[in-house]
Amino acid sequence: MHMTGGLFWFSMGIVFVLVATGFKVFAADRGWRITWWKGLLATLWYAIFSLSFYAWGTLIGEGENSAGLKLFSIGIFVSIVFAVGLVRLFAQSGRATDAAAQGNEAPVTDA
Repeated sequence: MHMTGGLFWFSMGIVFVLVATGFKVFAADRGWRITWWKGLLATLWYAIFSLSFYAWGTLIGEGENSAGLKLFSIGIFVSIVFAVGLVRLFAQSGRATDAAAQGNEAPVTDA
């Protein structure tokens, strides 16, 4: 079956909803607090990640193998760096929420 443009983007939308729902459950299990701007950054990461695969496949199909591989490599590298930053940002907000719930950040000891 040949995927037309409309069918491809419809299926990408379904996959995005499933990924976003799974991410929301994952973040809740981890205790991460997701604000609107953190959700926007996660959506931007997903767009860069998925469009890297889309562009790679398109360029391979057009016979531009080296260009496809180069663009895919750059996109995946940017996605990995961005993902590490996002995980640190989300985990930091989870630790700050836990510390605030306990009432203090660290116990004070006399030396």
